[in-house]
Amino acid sequence: MPDKNEHPIHLIKWRTFPGRLYAEMVAEALKRNEINCIIKGEDRGILGAGSISVYSPGKITIWISEKDLEEAEGIAQLMMNNI
Repeated sequence: MPDKNEHPIHLIKWRTFPGRLYAEMVAEALKRNEINCIIKGEDRGILGAGSISVYSPGKITIWISEKDLEEAEGIAQLMMNNI
């Protein structure tokens, strides 16, 4: 049973990436900075067919808590500059 003092986390669709590899790299950096995130994709996942490719056939998005938006943007800018 959920704790009555817990507040639900509102996730927002943050960024779309050209491939799962990029999304996984950014998600790992977010997690190292204690930013929880969820990766959603139209592909078959990291172990699915075509996972070796940098680019995926579908959209790969990362969802984060709205409160982490500014910090996540800074991390992504450092990692993904001009990609």
